Amino acid sequence: MKKIISLVLAIFLISSSFITSFANEKPSVLGESAILMDYDTGKILYGKNIHKKMYPASTTKIMTALLTLENCDLNEVVTIDYDLGNIGGSSIYIKQGESFTVETLLRALLIKSANDAAVVLANHISGSTEEFAKLMNKKAKELKTKNTHFNNPNGLPDENHYTSSYDLALIAREAMKYDRFREIVKSKYIKIAATEQYPYDRVFKSTNKFLWGVRGGNTIEYKGSIVDIKYDLVDGIKTGYTDVARKCLVSSGQKDGFRLISVVLKSEGNEVYKDSRTLLDYGFDNYTEHNIINKDAEIGSKKISFTKEKILKYKAEENFNIVTKKDDNIDNIKTKIILKEPLEIPIKKGDYVGKVQISRNNKVISSVKLVASEDVNSIFFNVDINKILRILWFGLKIILSILFVVFSIMLLIRFINKRKK
Repeated sequence: MKKIISLVLAIFLISSSFITSFANEKPSVLGESAILMDYDTGKILYGKNIHKKMYPASTTKIMTALLTLENCDLNEVVTIDYDLGNIGGSSIYIKQGESFTVETLLRALLIKSANDAAVVLANHISGSTEEFAKLMNKKAKELKTKNTHFNNPNGLPDENHYTSSYDLALIAREAMKYDRFREIVKSKYIKIAATEQYPYDRVFKSTNKFLWGVRGGNTIEYKGSIVDIKYDLVDGIKTGYTDVARKCLVSSGQKDGFRLISVVLKSEGNEVYKDSRTLLDYGFDNYTEHNIINKDAEIGSKKISFTKEKILKYKAEENFNIVTKKDDNIDNIKTKIILKEPLEIPIKKGDYVGKVQISRNNKVISSVKLVASEDVNSIFFNVDINKILRILWFGLKIILSILFVVFSIMLLIRFINKRKK
């Protein structure tokens, strides 16, 4: 009996060790370039050729969508009064004379990956695709991308149209700040109402199999089993394919409030989904997110004399999170509040009043602005008595300093006269 128990225990320990080592093992992906990035902090959890120049194909449309959200009212109606010609690739087959809201075009862009919708949006925003490309490159520079240059709004082949997995992750992070973008990229299909040119509804399924792919050709071999591509942890973002770029995929996955972004470029077939799931699962299995500063919580307060409220309450302007390995110790993370000096009255809700400094192992790693939670007003018609007292005290110190200097000079003269006598 003891031998059986010992054998079972040994098997359990070996299995546990195997599972742990498997979970901690760095992922292997087929894609030529890939990255896994924490959404909140931008921390890189995995990388493969992350700064290598790559063709992005239709993942380009993330930038086109971002600029659309920044520059347009989604309810605007766009009338296509010109012939688009044969743009090629994925399309909703827009005809001259049709009218759509910007939101419909945005949905067509992100769900169906419509190249013609990209051109219409570019023309609407900048007047031409050439001018829109300039806007794309300007935005890329603002986001501090390193190896990106756009020449068109849809990602159709162009040797001067390139990016990197790192840069695409930055662009995707920015786009995911918009609630409407998040809602669109997780949609499984788009339905476009009939128009005079098309007297029937147009319905298109999302190009992203992560959202709907089950059975048949929508499966992958994953960790020794055949599984559906559909993965409930994934809520976007964008696929891409050209003969040169091959299969590209930018994904967003969320588990227990912890969001990760993966980018895989130049993979093959359904392997791009296997690559992406491998990265996301690696992140969720091995890393965790800690909320160090909560913007909704009052961090502290300070008494302020001669004010109606008598106290200043303050909180952080934004959340501060940190991502660590699951077994990392975070007891070495400390915070220090540094209030602005002097604090001048009146203070309005939301005014900057200082910062909270975050350090790890006694080394400052970041800081977050502190803002007033409520107004603070003077008891004397918003006259800052504290400021007046500071000025008076400063003046008194100057007067005392002058008197001290005069007195010292007088003593020195007296001493010199005594010496002469």
